[in-house]
Amino acid sequence: MTDGRGGSLVLRGAEVLDGSGRPAQRADVSVQDGRITEVADRISGSGARELDLSGLVVAPGFIDLHTHCDFTLQRFPRADAMVRQGVTTLVVGNCGHSTFPVGDGERRALLERYSSFLADDLDWSWSDARGFVAMLEGLPLAVNVALLVGHGTLRIAAMGFDNRAPGEGELAAMRDAVTAAMEAGAFGLSSGLIYAPGTYASTEEIVELAAAAGRLGGIYTTHMRNEGPDLLASVAEAIDIAERAGLPLEISHHKVLGRRHWGLTEASLALVDDARARGVDVMLDQYPYPASSTTLAALLPVWAIEGGTDAMAGRLRDPAQRARIRSEVLEGPTDGRPKRDFEPDTVMIASVPGGGPTVGRTIEELARSRGVDPVDVMLDLLAEHGGAVEVVIFAIGEEDIRRVMAHPEVSVASDGWTLNPAAGGCPHPRSYGTFVRVLGRYVRDEKHLALAEAVRKMTSLPARRLGLADRGVVRPGAVADLVAFDPATVAEQATFTDPHRYCTGVHHVIVGGTPVVEEGNDTGLAAGQVLRGPAYTPVVRPTSSSSIR
Repeated sequence: MTDGRGGSLVLRGAEVLDGSGRPAQRADVSVQDGRITEVADRISGSGARELDLSGLVVAPGFIDLHTHCDFTLQRFPRADAMVRQGVTTLVVGNCGHSTFPVGDGERRALLERYSSFLADDLDWSWSDARGFVAMLEGLPLAVNVALLVGHGTLRIAAMGFDNRAPGEGELAAMRDAVTAAMEAGAFGLSSGLIYAPGTYASTEEIVELAAAAGRLGGIYTTHMRNEGPDLLASVAEAIDIAERAGLPLEISHHKVLGRRHWGLTEASLALVDDARARGVDVMLDQYPYPASSTTLAALLPVWAIEGGTDAMAGRLRDPAQRARIRSEVLEGPTDGRPKRDFEPDTVMIASVPGGGPTVGRTIEELARSRGVDPVDVMLDLLAEHGGAVEVVIFAIGEEDIRRVMAHPEVSVASDGWTLNPAAGGCPHPRSYGTFVRVLGRYVRDEKHLALAEAVRKMTSLPARRLGLADRGVVRPGAVADLVAFDPATVAEQATFTDPHRYCTGVHHVIVGGTPVVEEGNDTGLAAGQVLRGPAYTPVVRPTSSSSIR
C-alpha cells in the first residue's frame, strides 16, 4: 500500500460534494503532499496513484464535534467504529470530562475513579494537556484529534468534589489551567453542568473560566444543567455565559428528555435564533437517536454524589440516607432543583464492571424478574458498582430529533467513543452509526434533509465552529481529509441490542492524503494528527552552549 502523504493521488469520476451545501458535481480530485491541489472535470494523468470512484460521492471527511474518545483512544487508536463511517476528525474533552489536568494525590485518584464510567483503560501517565498530547502522538492514530479542557476535571484537580464555591486561589488555579491547556493546543472549554462536580458551579464560575478560554480564541461547549423540564432556562444560561464571557457557544447534543417535555425544542431553538440575531455566536450539535446515554448516577439528586462515586456508594449502603435518596428520585429533590423523570421502562443497562446478565435489560425488566421496585434495582446497582454503570435512556421524541436536525446551525455529532467489537458490553450504537444513520435514514430513505445539506452539517459547519478554514471543504489548498461513500447503500448496522457492528456503504476514507480505509477495510496507516487550537504555543527548549564568553 502506498501512503498518500508525501505522494500523489487522483480520485476519478465521483460526484463531489464540496461541503458548502451546494449540489454535487462530477469531478476528479487531485491530492499532493496531503492537500487537495485540483478539482476539475478531468485531471490529466501524471503518474499518480488513481482510484476509480464512479458511482460514489466524495465529500470532506466528517468532523465529529462531540466525542469522549480521549478515554478510549489509548486502547483503540484506529477509531474503528468512527473512521469506517467517514469520520476524519474527533473533538474530545466534552461534557466537562477531559483527561487533564491531573491533580496530585487523592485528587488524582478521584479523577481516575470518576472517569471509570467513561473508560478504565487509560494509564494516566501524563499530568497536563501537553503530556496527553505527547501520549496521543505516540499512537498509530487513524484520525485527527482536537482537544477541549473539561470544567469538571479542572474542578477535581483544584478542589475535588466539594459542593461549594471555589476560593480565590482555587479559581485562579482553574483559570491558569485553562490558559495552559489553550497554550498546549486546546480549542476551548467544555462543561457538564448535569454531572458532579460541574453541577456545583455557579454561572459566574463558568463565565470566569470561559472568559479565560475566550481571551485566547477558544470556544465554550456545554452539556447544560438540564435537558428536561428546565431546558429553556438551561439554554438561556448557556447563552448568558457565552455573551458575558465573549466567546462562541456550542450547545452539545441538543435534545429534550422525558415524554412530558417533548416539543420544547421549538422554544429552545427560538432562544438560539434570538441570541444569534443580536450577535451571539451560538451553534449546536445533535446525535440522531431516540435515546441518550450517560452514567446511571446522573439520575440521582445532586447531594447524593457529593464527594465522588465512592461517597455516593457509601450513602446508598446507609439505610437512612438510602431512604432519602429513594424518596427524592421518586418525588423530586428537596433543594428546589427540577425533578428528573424516573421512567424505568426507558433505562437500559449498557455496561457494568465485569458484564453479566443485567447488560441489555431495562430497569423495569430487572425489577420484574427480581420482584422488587424499579428504584431499588437502580440503587442496588449503584451501591454495588459506584459510578461505573452506564445506561441508555429512551426518552427523546422523533419530532424533536427532526426539528433540531433541520436547524441550519446544528452539526451532526456522535457523543460516542472509539470502539471495536472487542470492547464488549452493550453501548449506545451512535459510536458505530451516527453519520451513516443521517445519510441513510434521514437523507435517502425519509428525505428529511438534502444530501448536500447533511454533508455540510458534518463538514464545513463543524469546521467553522472550530475555526478550521482548511478542513471540512473540498477545494484546492484544503487538507485532503476525504470520504467516498455510496449514497444508495450507506447505512447503519449497529442497533441498541447489537451495537458492535460496522456500517456499510463507506468505501474509502483519506486522512491528510493517506488512505486509512480502502474498500471498507482499515489499511493500518497512521495518518491522524493532534490538531492545535488558536493559542497553541510550542515549548521552546533552551539550547546548550559549549562555552560561555
